[in-house]
Amino acid sequence: MIKKLLIFGEKKIYYILLTSYLVIGTLVVIFSLNFDSFRFLIIKSNSMWPNLSVGSLILVKKEDEYQPGDIISFYTQNDGKEEIVTHRLIKIGGNVYITRGDANLAIDSYVKPRLVIGKVIFSLPYIGLAYLLVKNLFGVFVFIIFPAIFFISIEALKINNLFIRTDSKISQNKKDYSLK
Repeated sequence: MIKKLLIFGEKKIYYILLTSYLVIGTLVVIFSLNFDSFRFLIIKSNSMWPNLSVGSLILVKKEDEYQPGDIISFYTQNDGKEEIVTHRLIKIGGNVYITRGDANLAIDSYVKPRLVIGKVIFSLPYIGLAYLLVKNLFGVFVFIIFPAIFFISIEALKINNLFIRTDSKISQNKKDYSLK
């Protein structure tokens, strides 16, 4: 079994899987970060269909001002819980924004400018679904912990095998010198 793992650890597919794992892990960390003017969010409803589908990963940027037609993300209260909504800015009325989802017929309640997170500047369809999967306990185990243990184990076996080969070479060299 160990020999098979060592052989697998030397194959091209192993390095492709390891590189993919590291890239995906790095992206998960980056998507989890919130910067001062940028934030990654995930679309969780069809209210912006067809422009933004459920599971789209969006990049939101804080702007000084917003124009009608911009797609903005903002905080709102729903049944006493704070939620983030991403809808299109329809018009500006006084010191409030009037928004509506592209798939909705009714406008939203008024949005105060201080509740706006930012304007959507980039979207990756369905990438957010994978991110949501990784964020729960099952996903963390299956997609982060288990692969990490697997790759670390193979690398540890490779290092151990290297030490064994090095020790045998040193022993062989000692025997060669003692014969001279």
